[in-house]
Amino acid sequence: MRNFRTSLLCTCAAFVAAGAAAAQTAPLPTAPAQEQEAAAQVDDIVVTGSLIRQSSKPSPTDVVNLDQVDQRGISNASELVKLLPANSGSEAQVDGLNQPLTSGTAQFNLRNLGLGSTLVLLNGRRQTLSAAAAGDGSTFVDINSLAPLIAMRRIEVVKDGGAATYGSDAVAGVVNFITRTSVDRPEITAKYLTMDGSNEVDIQGIIGRKVAGGDLVLAASYFSRSTLGTDERSFSRASTFGRPSWHSVSSYGQPGSYFRPSTNSFAPDPNCTNAAFPFSYRNSPTDSFCRLDFSEFFDLTPKEDREQVFGTWNGDIAPGIRLNLEAAYSHALAEGRSSPSFPILAVSPVVPRTHPDNPFGEDVRFRGRLLGPAYGASVAEYEYDTYRVAGGLDGAFGFGWSWAVNAAYSRQDHRYDKPDTIATNLQNALRGLGGAGCNPATGTPGVGSCVYYNPFATAQLGTGTQNSDALIQSLIGYTNLDAKSDLFTIDAVTSGDIMDWVGGTIAGALGVQYRRSTFAHDWGDLVNAGELITLGQAPDFSGSQETTSVFGELQVPFGDDLQLQMSARYENYAEGFDNVSPKAALLYRPFEQLSLRASYGKAFRAPSVYQQVAVQATQPSINDNGVFNFVNTQTFGSKDLKPEESSNYNLGATFRPIQGLELGVDFYGFKYDNLIVKENPQAIVNQARADTLAGLTGTVAQRALTRDVTGALVLIKTNFINASSVETDGVDVTARYSWDTSWGDFSANAAWTHVNSYDIQFTLGAAPINGAGSVNFNNLGRSLPVDRAEAGLTWSKGPHQLVALAHYVSGYTNDRTGITDASIDSQTTFDLQYNVSVDGLAGSGPTKFTLGVINVTDEDPPLAQLNLGFDPVTHDPRGRVFYLSVNQSF
Repeated sequence: MRNFRTSLLCTCAAFVAAGAAAAQTAPLPTAPAQEQEAAAQVDDIVVTGSLIRQSSKPSPTDVVNLDQVDQRGISNASELVKLLPANSGSEAQVDGLNQPLTSGTAQFNLRNLGLGSTLVLLNGRRQTLSAAAAGDGSTFVDINSLAPLIAMRRIEVVKDGGAATYGSDAVAGVVNFITRTSVDRPEITAKYLTMDGSNEVDIQGIIGRKVAGGDLVLAASYFSRSTLGTDERSFSRASTFGRPSWHSVSSYGQPGSYFRPSTNSFAPDPNCTNAAFPFSYRNSPTDSFCRLDFSEFFDLTPKEDREQVFGTWNGDIAPGIRLNLEAAYSHALAEGRSSPSFPILAVSPVVPRTHPDNPFGEDVRFRGRLLGPAYGASVAEYEYDTYRVAGGLDGAFGFGWSWAVNAAYSRQDHRYDKPDTIATNLQNALRGLGGAGCNPATGTPGVGSCVYYNPFATAQLGTGTQNSDALIQSLIGYTNLDAKSDLFTIDAVTSGDIMDWVGGTIAGALGVQYRRSTFAHDWGDLVNAGELITLGQAPDFSGSQETTSVFGELQVPFGDDLQLQMSARYENYAEGFDNVSPKAALLYRPFEQLSLRASYGKAFRAPSVYQQVAVQATQPSINDNGVFNFVNTQTFGSKDLKPEESSNYNLGATFRPIQGLELGVDFYGFKYDNLIVKENPQAIVNQARADTLAGLTGTVAQRALTRDVTGALVLIKTNFINASSVETDGVDVTARYSWDTSWGDFSANAAWTHVNSYDIQFTLGAAPINGAGSVNFNNLGRSLPVDRAEAGLTWSKGPHQLVALAHYVSGYTNDRTGITDASIDSQTTFDLQYNVSVDGLAGSGPTKFTLGVINVTDEDPPLAQLNLGFDPVTHDPRGRVFYLSVNQSF
């Protein structure tokens, strides 16, 4: 790893050094000159969401440029989700309890319609899904693995769906990352961020050269972040609140508790509250359990290192024919800390009466975990290697139509290694037949190489059998997941003018596409056999999906002021189903300052390979009869799943009443049916309990649960099903104003998204639940505050610039079962940034120094009665962050 990083950084430096010698010495154009050039250029371009070249389109589209990214102190792609108030519910801010399977990845979730319902493109072409799947079974494109941020020119976000143009997955919208096609001067940027308990380093470089008659662009980046532990923040420590049951505490402790058949009840380890065990406690002197506070062993942000390289070449290879090539590689390694060992969920192991350290004088069942806090946090590794190659040809036919042929292949390899206790080895060791050299079939308990594992506190107090390091290592196994996903696409598109009529020139486009994707998980033998005592059992699986599509688009003008755009796409899946997705949109300009837009479309999302063939093992936090525990849950895929379907509308306007002022509003609505979801395990547990209280037996919910002889819940079986629908609507409001004064140039902007409703219907005919303003812990949604807003003010004069930003998230409700306070307060935070450009310090280009503060007033996230005391899907746990960056152009 160290050699790879060194090589990458040397490569980045070489790019810059090589380009510095060849770079032109003329200064960059000033802002006014650039504006004049932009005003003089009115050429149409292909914008995201359309196949036809045009200067504007009737779909609501946000455009994020590199300056906006820099002004927010963003150092990696996972933070881009904060730029869009319309985005909600992404897994981009990691902790080991809420994102245990996908640490190191990030994705968009427009309108909170699901991690896989926003299509992500790179330069208009698809990217493979991540080989990791979220805890709810969602599969998604990992935006962390696309390309270095310094290579980005802009990001276009279409917010009214795009299935008619792009096909499956574009239900909520499309996010298109568009990279720079040429670079005048080499650049290198170094950024350092620091906060209480952690720091980040980000180094990026880019160079452009003329090669073989075309433009070659090469970029590279290195990102490193140290761990920010839960012990660094008071809100994430359970002791701050008196160790309530809703925080990160467990009745599976170490020291543990023991079920005594003679009393038909549990008893705590006799030394549970010994001062040697500061994280062990009992709720009262009569509490039957020795409990564990494990809240200080996790990460608020994990240790992570990422290296990326990216390159493009664009040029003419023959008269009228242009070639574009693209290649990318990303390597990421994240380390997620968690409790020293996990609760023993799958079995209730017996500690025999003959165990030399058993103080109870009878066979007892152990409720606890292998290791206690003295062993420190356990560490899981998440490693990702992502590859991409793409290319295309474009040109023009003799009759005036243009054509383009594009192909892309991308792949992600993912390795996930997490430690857990081996069930059979533990049970043997409790009988004195433990140790790597012991044969349980022929050995004698406690004799020779066969040793006892001592689960009692006496092992650590020095008054009982000691557990050697060799014994402990023989009791621990790893998940050893090797996962792969890939995607191949090839498409051909032609577009041009069809005919002139009284309203103007009708333009059209027609295209075909073929896609093939694969997804595979190869678990270690211990997971296949169900031997890991907490992480559960899962078989290996693999599958593929093939799709053939035909699509087209028409643009019909009705004079200079009104334009109709119609598109449709037919997709046929080799699995035996097909779909047609239409869309119609209008753009009307009654006068120069006002644009009105409207669109209506239908979309769909095919069941993923994962949802069809996987068996997913997870351990959600479940309230079982008033007690929170992490419970093994298996979810089974099905080939019988149907595609998800949706319809959406958008009504919007843009008004420019005076020079420099732009006001925008969009009213949106989505109706999403046949959603593929995991049956909610908490709802199953609640229903089973209600059935039992009603005197029922053998119900569907009761049969989904498995309990051990002590009554502890050890397994919940669920399925991926087409069960739910979501209907949501709301409004986006934007405002921008810029003006010049003798004191400098000013610009102000604001964006606000309000979610009016988010109605979830679990089954046909069931009463809908409004998930707007809720954590949505007990349903398919994710955290969804009804209001998100951002406002900013920028001042610039000469080489100086000052940026102030305000971010607002409204309060919302926590619907988690078994809590005492359901409220989550609103939060407002402020950022400040100052930058100055200085000429003549190095090379021929300017040197830009930036100093910034994120969360100036050091606000903690609002208290939420969730596992770590806050909602990581919505709020940032880092507190105040200082950063300093230097950008050098040569």
